[in-house]
Amino acid sequence: MRPSLFFSAFEPLVETPEVCDVCNSSPPILSYEFATYGTRGEVKEKKGFCCAHCTTILLCTLEDVESQRWAEEEAALRADEFDVSDLRLRRLAAFPDKQDCKT
Repeated sequence: MRPSLFFSAFEPLVETPEVCDVCNSSPPILSYEFATYGTRGEVKEKKGFCCAHCTTILLCTLEDVESQRWAEEEAALRADEFDVSDLRLRRLAAFPDKQDCKT
C-alpha cells in the first residue's frame, strides 16, 4: 500500500454531516479517504467529510508523509553505500521548504 488521499463529491441532502471532520467547525464540501502507515507500519485509514480549507491540510499531511518516505529511502541507500546524489536532488526539488503547507 502507498499512502493515499482521495477526495470526492457527495450528495448534500443525503449524507452530509453538519461540520468538517478535520476542523469541527466549517461545513464540509467533500468526502475524503486518507490512508497512511502508523509508527509500527500498520495501515491507518481515515474517512470523512472536510471543508475547503481542510482539503489543503490533508494534502499537506500526505506531502509530509511522502517527503519523510523519500528521506528514509535516501538514508537507507546511503547506508548501503549507494550513490544517492540523483535521489537527493530530486527530493530537494520536490520538497524544497514546505512553506506553502504551513497552516
